[in-house]
Amino acid sequence: MNSLTLTPSSLYISIASSVVVLSCAFYLGRISASSKPTSVALRYLDDKGRKKEKGEGRSLLDDDGESGRLPKTLSLGELDVRRKCCIARGGPTDHAGEVVVSSVPNFDLNTTIFGSLPGLLPRTVQGSKVGVASYWSDACVSRVNEAYSKIPKPITYKSALVSFMSDRCDFAIEHADGSFMDHLKFCHDYTCQNYPDASPVPMLLHSIMGVGTNFFPMSASLIPDLQALITERDFVHVSSFPSVLRLILGTDFLKVLLTSPTLPRKVTFRRVIDNAVMSLEGDDVKRHLNYQLVHCLDFLPYAGWRRQMDDGFLKSFIDLHQYLVAAGGLEARVQYDASDGSWARDGVPLTVGGILRGALPVGVAHMLARKAVRGFSDGIGHDLSYELVY
Repeated sequence: MNSLTLTPSSLYISIASSVVVLSCAFYLGRISASSKPTSVALRYLDDKGRKKEKGEGRSLLDDDGESGRLPKTLSLGELDVRRKCCIARGGPTDHAGEVVVSSVPNFDLNTTIFGSLPGLLPRTVQGSKVGVASYWSDACVSRVNEAYSKIPKPITYKSALVSFMSDRCDFAIEHADGSFMDHLKFCHDYTCQNYPDASPVPMLLHSIMGVGTNFFPMSASLIPDLQALITERDFVHVSSFPSVLRLILGTDFLKVLLTSPTLPRKVTFRRVIDNAVMSLEGDDVKRHLNYQLVHCLDFLPYAGWRRQMDDGFLKSFIDLHQYLVAAGGLEARVQYDASDGSWARDGVPLTVGGILRGALPVGVAHMLARKAVRGFSDGIGHDLSYELVY
């Protein structure tokens, strides 16, 4: 086995680089008060679908200061080239040589689900991930569209669910790549095509009880109404999704799972929206971890994976895929090999955030990401403890 040997000079350069980056992080953190995120800890609509009054929680639709209902029409989402390719292939692709990612001028992070992210350094880095535009080669677009046209059309959304999401929830916000509904459509359609034994409903609704940055598309008072619209098994997965996602991104949950060759029989945790005790048991543990793996797909970098190992979702995807394969729990079709990925620079925009990401040690980046997740849970009194039973 080959080993890596650090010479005194290379060790000095590595240490010096880390010191410089951490000094920048400290400095940016000190001045972050002048770059305020959206001042929310909780954002949602009331149980009648009305926007909350100021001081009661703030919806991103409140900028005009007026009250009222959401529009009756809600875009059902669209799929871009990357998402179509992922669905048609049944797995992710490092699109090195096929796409160029550039920054969006005057991008405002406050218009996205990451608007409440605190600290100038985290906001700058996150902006380099989501404030981008992708430019694809004609050959790639043609190939992907042809492959996508040959797969079966996904099942349609239930009209009652669409009405509930449109009239009583708030999905009118930008996500990591496009609109919120673009993301939900991808997760739903990928499940239809590549995880046909599982219901796609939880993947359409997985964010409805909260996203990682404390944006809540619906209020807790609407939980009984939602529960009446879907099966009990789907409801368990929808209720559990935000919690398990925070365990994956913000705790040692995956690290602990990787120490066991088998899947747990039961996982107990707290629900994000109201801190209620929740559990997944039996086959639902396996199914839910497959749902989480599918969800990770939509956050993977366009290209240059090996250059972006600081990305929390990329690491979580790799670890979770490895675990499910080793434990015999991979049910969804997710074609991925550990050797996949390139060192291409195409997937990282030339911005301050992109440069900081390249210089920040991977371990430090992951530590900061976990700290951010824990900070959001602390901010709403959400308990991140969990219990595994084998």
